[in-house]
Amino acid sequence: MTGGAGFLGSHLCERLLADGHRVVALDMAPPTKVRHLLAHPKFRFLRGSVLDTPLVTRALRGCDIAFHFAAIADPKRYVEEPLATLDIDLAGALLVIRLAARAHAKLILASTSEVYGRNPRVPWREDADRVLGPPAINRWCYATAKAAAEHYCLAYHQQRGLSFVTVRLFNVYGPRLDDLGMGRVAPLMLHAMLHGQPVLIHGDGRQTRSFAYVTDVVDGIVRVAFTRAAENQTFNVGSGEEISIRRLAALMAEVGGFTPRIRMVPYRRAFGASYEDIPRRVPDTSKIRRVTGWEATTPLRDGLRRTIDYYRTRMRAGHD
Repeated sequence: MTGGAGFLGSHLCERLLADGHRVVALDMAPPTKVRHLLAHPKFRFLRGSVLDTPLVTRALRGCDIAFHFAAIADPKRYVEEPLATLDIDLAGALLVIRLAARAHAKLILASTSEVYGRNPRVPWREDADRVLGPPAINRWCYATAKAAAEHYCLAYHQQRGLSFVTVRLFNVYGPRLDDLGMGRVAPLMLHAMLHGQPVLIHGDGRQTRSFAYVTDVVDGIVRVAFTRAAENQTFNVGSGEEISIRRLAALMAEVGGFTPRIRMVPYRRAFGASYEDIPRRVPDTSKIRRVTGWEATTPLRDGLRRTIDYYRTRMRAGHD
């Protein structure tokens, strides 16, 4: 499990161990999010980079399935650090793909809804067109890296016999997502609400997303990973419950009992000139439902309540 100490990787490690599997987690981050797993007899943690060929080779030794989830997925980081994003998200993926093929391990590739770009025809099916902005805008380097990794994965299947499944993830949230005030929209908003600070909403707040709770998503990933009929295909994994970012802030405030001040911030001020937003992002999940029977079942209100409770508990414990 590359990215095994990250948000989604740590939840996947938990699930796979609970299902009785042996898990090797590789991550350059400290094992904070998997600390509770370190003593598990079937869990091994390796700290290092997904760009380290000998380390990745060692991690794959004896593995039947390689879950590649290491990535830079924070919009602020991939706008400000395009080279690091391309190195980790593309070069790292190419190394894992090549070594998984050599080790005869099935590969589960974590991709992203970002690959669809700003295609206005939502909900997006897996065969929808990609509509991206120009390469001069750093915002698109993440989507490009992930899409290129998908191409390589398919090419290795066609020419080297690699067995794979690609999962395109849509705004996964929940406990352990990011530290408060860091990363993605939920912990950013929660940090502001918990500290009585203005909640910053980029643009006009009418852009929409579909948020899927982490345990639902983990279940979807595990199902496609272990379903023979899903092999060598791509699946959207997300919720069809579309919500605007402004409405998300209002719902979060309602669930958590907050009374926040909302401040609208232009994209340029938040991210600089090298960012473009996507107006709507909604998955068509009929394919994964047809092949595996999976669908997201956690209502957004319930998932937000669990997430808010998690961060409140951390904050009381001094982990801000």
